[in-house]
Amino acid sequence: MGARDDASFMRWLGDATNDASLVDKIEIQERAKTFGTRGVAAVRDLAPGETLLRVPWRLVSESSADADADGDGRDAWSTSMGMEILEELYGGNDDGRRTWLMRLPKPAPETPPLHFDDDELAAIEDDAVEAEARAVREAHERAVDGCSDRLEAIGKTREDLRWATAVVHSRVFTRRDPSAKRATRLLVPGVDMFNHDSERYNCIVRVVTSPDTCQGAQATDEIAPSMSTSTRDEEKYFELVVDPDGETIEAGDELLISYGSFPNDVWLLYFGFIPRDTNPNDTFALFPEGVDDLVRHVVEAGFLAEVSDERIRALRECLDDDGRRPITCTIDSVDGALIHACDAVLGVPWMDVVASRCKAILLGDRFSTKIKDDVAILRDDAVSSRTKLAVEFRLRKKSILLAPLGQTLAKYGFDA
Repeated sequence: MGARDDASFMRWLGDATNDASLVDKIEIQERAKTFGTRGVAAVRDLAPGETLLRVPWRLVSESSADADADGDGRDAWSTSMGMEILEELYGGNDDGRRTWLMRLPKPAPETPPLHFDDDELAAIEDDAVEAEARAVREAHERAVDGCSDRLEAIGKTREDLRWATAVVHSRVFTRRDPSAKRATRLLVPGVDMFNHDSERYNCIVRVVTSPDTCQGAQATDEIAPSMSTSTRDEEKYFELVVDPDGETIEAGDELLISYGSFPNDVWLLYFGFIPRDTNPNDTFALFPEGVDDLVRHVVEAGFLAEVSDERIRALRECLDDDGRRPITCTIDSVDGALIHACDAVLGVPWMDVVASRCKAILLGDRFSTKIKDDVAILRDDAVSSRTKLAVEFRLRKKSILLAPLGQTLAKYGFDA
């Protein structure tokens, strides 16, 4: 695909969204400035709040599933959407979106559930992430088995469906409805071309209703608004605008959006990359077994000779869920309940407890390698890209543990 294909796609998108001015506002670049990958850039200066793209709901692919589903429900939605993409591309049931579908990336991003072998999964060194990857892989394979007749009818293979499923995973927006315990995934033409940066984004996405029919009512929540169930699909749009609270975007600058505030687990599993900068939303379970782990550590580390049953009961009360939930931290914060548990219940400085726990994990057998070993692996041209992604994931987890010790990965020669 080259400049001619990009221009053809932009003309189609302008026609499909009834916006003849689209090509005068934005353009696709095969090597955009921020990441050196395909992205979207400004053709001219763009003002804060300016609408760049409004995609009518008839062009949006939508799939709903239980937000807490597991088994088939965990991944069947993406395989189903992938199958619909293949049928629209090769089955003759064109809904007017083939120009867009032909621009979907080939190959798709490689992710642990769909592409990693057992050794590459093991390199992640996170039991929960590995388990999730295997569960999603198994669910996908079951769903593919159920699509065999449909694949045969259009002359496509399991590998083709794996590609389409990976595309869906890496490009959907998720809209959650906590009250109904439902998660809706949206695949949006054009908007899916924009790259992610959670810190330096200069555009936002939102669902809006037609100003002609609903007096301009709009939901401006980040990607996941609450919409009236009475609103007809033709009255809704998926809209992308220049950040109203930001600055003017100059011609030639890349346009960036935030896909969401996720820990690195989600980026690895479904998007196939790790945010290039420190992710403030990434977490590490300092005490995976909650109170029991905390009590064991303060005794083994010498903070207390023993912890009485009365104190243990008090710890369980202040740490919720009977004290069994994991106690986590990020690179710049720790669970507030842990601070109270250390200072008020145990009578030991929480900062000392956290620092000693981080040091014990780094020097213990939680990881099979030291930080310097991980950095060396990432510099080794003989190592596969999938293994490097797994190693970078665990290295980023280690960076969370370094923070309470007053260190960063830069000390070990890692350049983010």
